[in-house]
Amino acid sequence: MLELQTVLIGALLLLTLVVGVYVALDRGPDRFLLGVIGVLEVALLALAVTGIVQVVGDAEIVSPAAFVLYLLAALVVLPLGVMWSWADRSRGSTAVLAVAAFTTAFLVLRSIQLHG
Repeated sequence: MLELQTVLIGALLLLTLVVGVYVALDRGPDRFLLGVIGVLEVALLALAVTGIVQVVGDAEIVSPAAFVLYLLAALVVLPLGVMWSWADRSRGSTAVLAVAAFTTAFLVLRSIQLHG
């Protein structure tokens, strides 16, 4: 069975590609894109909660502080990208959303590496 982290990384990379198409077509983020981001954010919240519970429950994690910080950073990056892309409705601000999605995928990947 696929783990939540693996599904999240795949979905975030797919989101990066979709937003790249939006940039190529010179489109700003629409309600569909924001809905997908909202669903991903809920999954990221579930990942953060389960990760923090594992740290508190004495799971063997290489660096617990770094692990928790990566999870919390993954929660913050996408909403910041959305706020930026809504504040500035240019093509470049939509590209910021692609960077935010890719960065979030990296943060989730790094948390997997720390989890061991």
